[in-house]
Amino acid sequence: MSKSANKIRFTIYAIAFIPFILLLATGVILLKYHTGAPLESTVMGWNAHYWFSFHKLTAVLSILLILLHLFVKTDWVKNLLLSKLKARFKASNIILFIVFIICSLTALCSWLIFDGANIAELLRGIHNKLGLLLIVMFVIHLWNYRKVIVSHCKELK
Repeated sequence: MSKSANKIRFTIYAIAFIPFILLLATGVILLKYHTGAPLESTVMGWNAHYWFSFHKLTAVLSILLILLHLFVKTDWVKNLLLSKLKARFKASNIILFIVFIICSLTALCSWLIFDGANIAELLRGIHNKLGLLLIVMFVIHLWNYRKVIVSHCKELK
């Protein structure tokens, strides 16, 4: 792959990383409200309404950018899912992908489809637990690919 193609890929990954980190951080902050704190109480000057709005915004951005991340790696993803790839981190990548999809779907369904219904609360509870698992899987993903990430950073010089 050419140096310019690597720069484009790495730029996409770096841009996708920022809102995803914000998404994970706001998710952790929102756990305060999901565990019973009053919605008017504040964290860093914002109450639950602001944090929920910011979390939704970063979620939409993250989903779009993660899909772009996967699109850039279309052949790799296809080979991974079709078991044609003997990837070293195949299991953790598949788990990360599944957790991400289910976490996103439970959030989107509770927010867009079932908002106000009893099932929305159940979906948010599932989403909260999967969100914590997603954080763990994301850290594992970064750890697994740390040498590749460092290598890409060195290539950019």
